Amino acid sequence: MTRLLRIDIKQLFYLIALDKTQHFGQAAEMCHVTQPTLSMRLRNLEKELDVVLIKRSSRFEGFTEEGEKILKWAKTMQSAYDGLQAEAANFRQQLFGQLRIGIVPLTNLNPMLMLQKISALFPEISFQVLSTNSENIIDRLNSNSLDIGICYLEKANTQQHEIYALKQTELGLLFHRNHFMPSTRTISWHEAVKQPLALLNKENHFRQSVDLAFQRYNLHPKVLVESSSTLHLIQSVNAGFCASIVPIAKGMENLSQDLDVVPIVDATINAPLGICDPQRRAALYIN
Repeated sequence: MTRLLRIDIKQLFYLIALDKTQHFGQAAEMCHVTQPTLSMRLRNLEKELDVVLIKRSSRFEGFTEEGEKILKWAKTMQSAYDGLQAEAANFRQQLFGQLRIGIVPLTNLNPMLMLQKISALFPEISFQVLSTNSENIIDRLNSNSLDIGICYLEKANTQQHEIYALKQTELGLLFHRNHFMPSTRTISWHEAVKQPLALLNKENHFRQSVDLAFQRYNLHPKVLVESSSTLHLIQSVNAGFCASIVPIAKGMENLSQDLDVVPIVDATINAPLGICDPQRRAALYIN
């Protein structure tokens, strides 16, 4: 006869937190308990399951083979638990909890406007925003560690995800008014290449599209700054150090009175960009 397990779901959440932080103290802080309490509850879980889950010494050393398998079940149960709460909230016509959003850098969608709309509709929701590449976003959507992804759609699974296509990303040159002032309302790539540039790293999809545009005109830009952070690009331009290629609709020029953006003729990101929504609820947020 199978023994009935008496497991507190919080114990599984503690296990997941330990996986995220790889540190007992940080996991305890994430779960808002003391480290002795977290350690005791995890030992109770091991005792209840009659399996050693964690490699221990004076610090966390990883999970045992059995622990890795139990961790996968814990994540599945957490996803089911979150879904249960969300479904119950739907019956009450409200949403709550944390909405986890992954977004690629430099899209033509300002995510804060979307979050502002969601917050107005569902004030109990908080947000976690991850800036990363499309591949990581798709992987995290598939593993239920993200709720919504804003990414390039080449690898999106239309069977698993509801897809909301976004319009093509039109590009412009972000510049400091004291260091460059265009004489016309638009500029060409030949004019843009004259400015030293701050761009995203080469492995970034947006950067690759910009590089292809320069190559199409046989142009070789002088890239002074490369970064994975959009903030670093803005700081470089705001310091008057260089200019940058950005989406026109992003509104980056509004971050400082010294900044402005001029559209580049025949400059778009051709790769399809969109919102991937495994739970098929994004229509609530973007309509």
